[in-house]
Amino acid sequence: MSTAPVTVQEAVSRGEKVIALPSRIILFSTIILCMLLLMLHFSWWHFLLLPAGMLASVFYTMYVTPRWKSWAYEHVSDIHQLQRTAELAGLLTVQSYNNTGGFMSRRQRQTIKALQRKFSEKPVFVDDPSISDETPVYKKGLFSVSKEPVIILNDFGIQVPSAGFFEWGQIADERIVRMSFNRISPKTGTKVSGGSKDFFRFEVPPRRFEIPLSLLNIAVWKLDLLLYIYRGRFAVKQKRSI
Repeated sequence: MSTAPVTVQEAVSRGEKVIALPSRIILFSTIILCMLLLMLHFSWWHFLLLPAGMLASVFYTMYVTPRWKSWAYEHVSDIHQLQRTAELAGLLTVQSYNNTGGFMSRRQRQTIKALQRKFSEKPVFVDDPSISDETPVYKKGLFSVSKEPVIILNDFGIQVPSAGFFEWGQIADERIVRMSFNRISPKTGTKVSGGSKDFFRFEVPPRRFEIPLSLLNIAVWKLDLLLYIYRGRFAVKQKRSI
């Protein structure tokens, strides 16, 4: 097998191009085609394009995902972080590292099973030189007038302009968390699901910072990957200084 190095960022970006983007194009193309046909000549048969488009999108995803996964598992050095990032990007389902589903041949299935043995190996940090030593993250929104970043991530820690700079050695449990909320049903008076919201959370004891990801102009998987890279670089530097 080829062992040409590919970064997690490169692998996930390729996955978005070969899986997510074509799947959306297939789906939206059938919706647009259905609307155009209805405008030209109304027929109930045209509505069959909608489920046909959904099925085509699903079948395409089921066909191409195992092939991308096999390539990514083979070429990315840190398969653990790849799996996590791909799950956050929506390319793989959660905890699917041992899954061999999808449309593939017996040989392809055997190849993925062989590559999945890498998950039994201890994770080893692998840097990504394409990621700069500092990344400012800004507020989301076209009408945001503030040019000050919400947070700044770098090789040494996290800066929150409103609170100060915190070194990685001070920071604990930095991660993406999904919090579920309940609401009271007006009909029954009981608690029902009120949805969920994603947060970027980290602790600098005794303080805890929670920033809604809906406010940040960055994809969830990219933020998580930056945390992995910057924390890893800091750990490498600490080892070298000992």
